[in-house]
Amino acid sequence: MTDTIRLREESIEWRAVEDEIVALDRAAGEYIAVTGSGVVLWPLLVAGTSRGALAEALAVRYDVEPATAARDAERFVDTLAARGLLEPQ
Repeated sequence: MTDTIRLREESIEWRAVEDEIVALDRAAGEYIAVTGSGVVLWPLLVAGTSRGALAEALAVRYDVEPATAARDAERFVDTLAARGLLEPQ
């Protein structure tokens, strides 16, 4: 088990378009639009990152408490995981 969280790039085709990420979930054949804080987190997940780094990125970008940032980052990760868009850990 690893602490690195990474998007399954072979399952996703994506582009940054203005202030959002537009992604195609190839397995489901569905488009996903990522906005707001997800746009901050997405590039980190492409590169591979930790839960702590995700939370820190949100805390710095939005000037929120670390606990709030951690909760929001965790929700985003959980959503992607539920769709099967993250590499297995």
